[in-house]
Amino acid sequence: MAENFLTAYWIKIFASLIVFVGLIALFIRQSRNQANADPQAVVKVLSQLGEDYTVLSNVVVPADRGMFDVGNVVVSPYGVFVITVKQTVGKIFGREGDSDWEVKSGRMNDFIPNPLWENRKHVNALEKLIGPVFFISIVVFPRAVLKGRFGSNVIRLNLLKQKVLQNKTSRLSVDRRDEILKTLRKR
Repeated sequence: MAENFLTAYWIKIFASLIVFVGLIALFIRQSRNQANADPQAVVKVLSQLGEDYTVLSNVVVPADRGMFDVGNVVVSPYGVFVITVKQTVGKIFGREGDSDWEVKSGRMNDFIPNPLWENRKHVNALEKLIGPVFFISIVVFPRAVLKGRFGSNVIRLNLLKQKVLQNKTSRLSVDRRDEILKTLRKR
């Protein structure tokens, strides 16, 4: 009988430990999502890139039908990074060429327009404004889980710095960068 009591006791301890570890993991995940929900989270990451990179946020550029507010543009010797941020929460399903991507959050299903296409429109508008340069398109999902085949330019926030820094081929002179920055800062 004492043996059954000890077995039950250890089972309760083990179960309590599992629940405790699960609650800690949930708390850490929620804290991380709250930090990623900060609209400045992307800017904070980009500000860590170094002196070769100039970060401009909320750049307004003319488009065929109005204006675009391009969330983040990074001008560097390695090209002009055009970064679109999507604060969508849930699991994202889709493919690079699909017009819409599915979002599953709990029991809710929804669709969002393909943000790669939005990013492409931003690149096109910037190219009309500053001329042809080497553009690098990046779409960042700080709060979503990516479950599709989106291509290498659709990433989570934790990969943003690495994605930018992997481009190390010089493509823009100092004069050209200064010219681009002068044009974009007027906006």
